[in-house]
Amino acid sequence: MRRAVILIVDDERSIREMLKILLGGSYEVILAKDAPEALGIVKKRPIDLVLMDLNLPGVDGIKALEAIKGFDPEIGVIMLSASDSAQQAVTSLKKGAYDYITKPFDEEDLLSTIKRYVDRLKLKDEVSYLKEELKNTVGSAEIISRSHKMARIFELINAVANTTSNVLITGESGTGKELVARAIQSMGPRREKPFVAVNCGAVPSELMESELFGHEKGAFTGAYMKKIGKFEYADNGTVFLDEVSTLPMHLQIKLLRVLQEKSFERVGSNIPIKVDIRVIAATNVDLDKEVKEGRFREDLYYRLKVVPIELPPLRERREDIPLLIHHFLDKHARRCNKPAPRISDDALKELFVYPWPGNVRELENLMERLVVLSTGERISYDDLPVKMFETDAEAGLARDGKDFREALRAFERHYIINVLNKTNWNRIEAAREMKIHRNTLLMKMKDLGIKELRGQKKA
Repeated sequence: MRRAVILIVDDERSIREMLKILLGGSYEVILAKDAPEALGIVKKRPIDLVLMDLNLPGVDGIKALEAIKGFDPEIGVIMLSASDSAQQAVTSLKKGAYDYITKPFDEEDLLSTIKRYVDRLKLKDEVSYLKEELKNTVGSAEIISRSHKMARIFELINAVANTTSNVLITGESGTGKELVARAIQSMGPRREKPFVAVNCGAVPSELMESELFGHEKGAFTGAYMKKIGKFEYADNGTVFLDEVSTLPMHLQIKLLRVLQEKSFERVGSNIPIKVDIRVIAATNVDLDKEVKEGRFREDLYYRLKVVPIELPPLRERREDIPLLIHHFLDKHARRCNKPAPRISDDALKELFVYPWPGNVRELENLMERLVVLSTGERISYDDLPVKMFETDAEAGLARDGKDFREALRAFERHYIINVLNKTNWNRIEAAREMKIHRNTLLMKMKDLGIKELRGQKKA
């Protein structure tokens, strides 16, 4: 996290300078000689903690304490006083002070008190962040595959994990882009640091700047208190920007500056905040096309695309389908505290040839549904949501504006697969049931890309 900012308020210059020397090595220190100057500073820039003399000229420390807390109750205040008065101490604490310390103070006691407050502040920020992350937990960064295409992805993950280079992950929705980002983080030197995921497409554009960079109290209507942004939370760690193509142009400019200068300002502030972060971005659209059509900045594109990783869709790594099916059945059976059901050969055949437009995410969702609804030890073809398959594979093409011939091919494919499943993939029996010649069936299968699973009976 960034260094805490401490404001020292005392009318004695020697005290101010002494405290600045004492604290300057660990914290960012700002000095003020009286309450009006201190209030002006608090209203202009973020302050984490105020060390304030109780007996200030003009506006005394108690009134200044009330004013500071009235402006931002999140600011901590430690009152300093030459008078060891129990009444003053109680009044200070009632007005919201974190602690009351008498002069002359012991340096170790003062440093210990300040450290306790700063540690509590960091813990509060971390808890706040973790609560937000808990809402969007996606599980571990475990990637299941034996595909040769994914083997190349694993090589890239290993190669890039120990670098600081930005990574751009592309691929269709549901292919596991966030899992790859988490794998990169977990295998590199930032593994113990924050991994902050932001779905750029899920946050309204008018709130995105505050979400990424935070805001000061009063920065806009509804900003009732200071907010820490995702980039500040991620200091020393990784920011994962999913659906980065949806960022509006003004935020693309600000993101580019963060990548170049490693600093930003909260909304409503002009004080730069330095951060050490790695950015991993992801998108399911063609950013080359977005750049050519003027919707995405070319300079930002190349800043993000230092190391490109393109994930294949599930239909291009079908050898992983049986492996993933058994993995997800076991995973969700454990969650449901029930034995993992087995899947029948006829159901596996249907799942193997299904095009999976939603990729691995769709497959996992279906396995979870089957586990939750299963009442026996085995999942059969009849347990599969055939109507859902028909809607996606057949009607979906027509809904997407495809022509009649494409919709007809989708229907033919699904019809032939159903008959083949019904006849245990016996081509002679399937052709007889469809009232066509076996050679015609074989030609149709080749044309439609219908392939048998290894070990299926041929006839």
